[in-house]
Amino acid sequence: MRWQDYLWLLLLGGSYLALYLFGRKKGKKRKKRPRSERPLTRREQQAWHKLQAGGYRLAEIHPEHPVIMTVDGNRKNFSCAGNFIVSRDGELFLVKIIKGEEPLHWPALRRELLLDTLFFRTDGVFFYLEAKEQLQEIRFSFNEPAVKKQFLLRAALVLLLAIGAAFLGHLLSSSGLF
Repeated sequence: MRWQDYLWLLLLGGSYLALYLFGRKKGKKRKKRPRSERPLTRREQQAWHKLQAGGYRLAEIHPEHPVIMTVDGNRKNFSCAGNFIVSRDGELFLVKIIKGEEPLHWPALRRELLLDTLFFRTDGVFFYLEAKEQLQEIRFSFNEPAVKKQFLLRAALVLLLAIGAAFLGHLLSSSGLF
């Protein structure tokens, strides 16, 4: 193989790596969840109509996952359930319907929403206050080593640009233009 062939392979491989790194968050695949047989309640339908108008699709109704807790050898079975899950643009959101004017215990509610987000593996929670007919989007973010990832992406782009410039310079010099 000529050295130009290796350069082409390196350029194509580098561009594939850049596309993979940039498109990884947007393109992450989620398992399709089966829909439950129970229909939405009247309260849940109010929230669903607001979300449907925003372009969301219903992913799962009344998601429920069995959990086994073992304490000192004693097993306790229970289920963790939610109202429903919606999706849009590859993101999943759990919908929580709250009765009354305002939740009384915000710290407990924040903890519950965080645990629901982690348990159901969603990108966030839609919090529907039934009394106000108000829908709020809640997302949780965690400290991730984003600096290292950004550095690697920038380094890959600089490397690709340098390789492309060298290749273009070689093509121009071999064609006799420079």
